[in-house]
Amino acid sequence: MFRISTFGFRVCCLIFVAASLCQAADPVSQFIDAEINAALQEKKLTPAPRAADAELLRRIYLDVLGRIPTADEATRYLDDASTDKHDRLIDELLAQEEMPAYWRTVLDEWLNGNQMGRDFGQDGFLTYLEDALKSSKPWDRIARELLTPDLKDENQRRAAYFLALRVRGGDNDAKIDALTAGVASGLFGVQLQCAKCHDHPFVDQWKQDHYYGLAAFLGRTQEHRLESTPAIKERAEGEVKFVTTEQEEKTAKLMFLDSRVFDEPPPPEDRGKWYAKADGGLPETPYFSRRAVLADYAISADSPFFKRAIVNRMWKQLMGRGLVEPVDQMHEANPASHPELLERLANDFAGGFDLRRLMAGILHSDAYLRSTRWSGGGERPRDADYATAIMKPLTPDQLATSIGLATGHFDQLRAKFEREKKNRKIDEITPSIARALYSRERDVQEFAARFRTGGEGFEANAGQALFLSYNNLMQRQLNPSQGNLTERMMKQNDNAAAARDAFLTILSRPPTDDELTRAAEFLTVEEQQRRQTCTELVWSLLCSSEFRFNH
Repeated sequence: MFRISTFGFRVCCLIFVAASLCQAADPVSQFIDAEINAALQEKKLTPAPRAADAELLRRIYLDVLGRIPTADEATRYLDDASTDKHDRLIDELLAQEEMPAYWRTVLDEWLNGNQMGRDFGQDGFLTYLEDALKSSKPWDRIARELLTPDLKDENQRRAAYFLALRVRGGDNDAKIDALTAGVASGLFGVQLQCAKCHDHPFVDQWKQDHYYGLAAFLGRTQEHRLESTPAIKERAEGEVKFVTTEQEEKTAKLMFLDSRVFDEPPPPEDRGKWYAKADGGLPETPYFSRRAVLADYAISADSPFFKRAIVNRMWKQLMGRGLVEPVDQMHEANPASHPELLERLANDFAGGFDLRRLMAGILHSDAYLRSTRWSGGGERPRDADYATAIMKPLTPDQLATSIGLATGHFDQLRAKFEREKKNRKIDEITPSIARALYSRERDVQEFAARFRTGGEGFEANAGQALFLSYNNLMQRQLNPSQGNLTERMMKQNDNAAAARDAFLTILSRPPTDDELTRAAEFLTVEEQQRRQTCTELVWSLLCSSEFRFNH
């Protein structure tokens, strides 16, 4: 139970147990639960019950929109007595325009998260991803446009950022390495770097020929610029060469990860026909495109690497752990925790490559809706069993946006955007536009940057704690101003009402009776101390483990 002390608040997670009411009608959810439950029965494990309403509300908002619900959104959901409200909420949020505004950043992180120097072209790439999600563009089309963008199409030009980012600066070998690693990991869920200098030391499946075979498809790619947009072009000649451990120099074959080798047609005798001319600053196109061959073969429903990679990443994003871990180590020596489930999900997804259908199937499943609390007795099951939901730390962007919403900082900036929309040449500040503008604010970006770490897990450190306690970026949001949460609480004469406002706004739930008593008592001070106590209450809830985790 969450309890409040006089000088601060130590928070631990209370999960209310709710019985599983019914299985969602979604066919993807049904076979997810059939596979997960069959594995649990085999291990004689009874899964955790469904999570409490307030926890599901917060979990669904964070996973679909990348933010906590507002107090009004939380009140509407918690006051709804219908048994299917979580299913309706999932469908409503998947259809909201905020969903593409958030998920564009998720896809960008999957594809480009480890790249440096990303500013030039990133806004355009995010716009491309958001438009693709808005129009429900299938994932195979998105991936094809990442590999072989039609530069005559203004929207697809923005997709060229994926490869253009990797051919900026450095020598030719570095560019080829960046291209190969980015495509292998981002689109096919594999890491091949250990097979660059020799056959992979731990994975028999990966040979040097696989690394350089994929590199050969990409090695002719070069940077090009179209006015202020990064783009790419492809040469008609050029080979990727490497040296084996026996010191033999080899020319890389066009070979995909499944060892399929492709032949290249001989070039025209007339070198003038090696390229097709283009107008408007567009690059010439070669008589033969190696990247197009890769896209035609590997970006398809028949390619197990392609369809499994995105399914596994989506599963991890929503469930907290991939069916294969790490998500970019998909190979024969690293099997899935539930191989049949991964295969069924991948094959179903390949029927139309519909990202929302895949998301909905996972979100509606009983496996997703479970409590994080284990009450079955004995040792807690492994995360890979999915007997309970997995607690996930808020990502830096989720944390920055959610703190901004809770404190009122987001609303203050949105009001500023409304005042500036004429100068910004924006007709209406929609939720998606507000999210995009908010994320570009320098102080918001700096806030999020403080919580970025090199690993995927939760790595809280003293620097982050000090930042939340003393940094001006945090203090500005906590201090009472322009109708923010702290100011609202200060103006309320009823301390219990002020406490309820804080809990609902920050934690998306009302306080327990004990919490309410303690919080109201904490706020009962002389008038000159009220600013400090209201600020401390808000700060302590924001710093709590309940707020910092998606549970």
